Amino acid sequence: MAAEIIDVHSHCFASRTQTEPIGAGRRLLRDAGLRHQVVVGLVNTHLDAEAIWNLIPRYVDNQGDPLFFEVDHLLALAKDHAPVILPFVDTRHMFGDVPSLLRDYVAKGFRGLKGIYLADDGNDLGVSNVPDTFGISLQAYQRREWEIFAFAAAHDLPLVYHMDARRYGDVMEALLRDFPDVRVDFAHFGIGRGAFRRTLDRHPNVFTDLASMLPHVRRDPKGYRDFILHYPDRVCFGSDANLYAPETVLEYIHMVREIKLPPEVERRVCSGNPRRFLGSALP
Repeated sequence: MAAEIIDVHSHCFASRTQTEPIGAGRRLLRDAGLRHQVVVGLVNTHLDAEAIWNLIPRYVDNQGDPLFFEVDHLLALAKDHAPVILPFVDTRHMFGDVPSLLRDYVAKGFRGLKGIYLADDGNDLGVSNVPDTFGISLQAYQRREWEIFAFAAAHDLPLVYHMDARRYGDVMEALLRDFPDVRVDFAHFGIGRGAFRRTLDRHPNVFTDLASMLPHVRRDPKGYRDFILHYPDRVCFGSDANLYAPETVLEYIHMVREIKLPPEVERRVCSGNPRRFLGSALP
C-alpha cells in the first residue's frame, strides 16, 4: 500500500465529547498509513430541527449536534488531532451573505469547502431541495452556488462538490466555464462515470474521489480499475466515512488494495492527487 494515504472526503457527525474514541481511531488509521483526513462539518444558522433534515439523508447516524451546527465541535477536534484532521465547511445549509460567512469560517480555521447541488427533488440522494427548504427561487439558489465557486477560486481553496453529471452536466459545465481555475473534486465519480468523462476530458483542474463507491467498485472492479488507469491524475482516495467510524476508512484502504492498481498509480490516488487537489489546505 502507498506509504501515505490522504482521505479527501469524510464527514463529522460527532462532537468534541468523543475526542478520546476519535483519537483511538486516528491511531488505528495512522498505523494503516492515513496521514491527513478532510472532515466536512455542517453549518446551521437558520433551520429548525425538522427542516434541517430536508437536506440530509435519513440513513445518517448523527452522533453530534442535533441541529447539525458542527463548526465549533469540528474545529476543536481538528485542534485536538492536528495535523491529521483538515476541517472543511459544508455549505448546503448556508443562508445569508455567502462571501462574508465563508470569510468568517476560513478565519476560524476551515481549510476548504464542501457543496452539494440540490436544485430539485430529483437528486441522487433522495433528499429535498434547497429552494423549497429555504423558500427562495431557483435563480437565488444558483447565485449562491456560483458565489461558493467564486469564493473558492478567489481564495485558492479546494472545493469538494457533490453533483450528478448525468442530470446537471450543463450546470457543471457552466460553473467550470466561469471558474476554470478552481480546484474542485466532483465526488463519487460525478455520480455517473459515462457522463462525467466529458468533464474530466475538458477540465484539467477537476478531480473526483472514491467516496461511497465501495459497493459499486466491488460489483465491477475491472470497470473502475480501467477508469482510474485512464485518469490516473484525477482520482483521489476518499471514504465518505463519519469521523467516529475509522473502520469505514479501513474498508476503503482494503478496496484500493483489492483492485491491484500499479504501484505508481496507487501512490497517485492515495497521496499525489490528494496533495495536488488540497494544495495549501495541507499543513
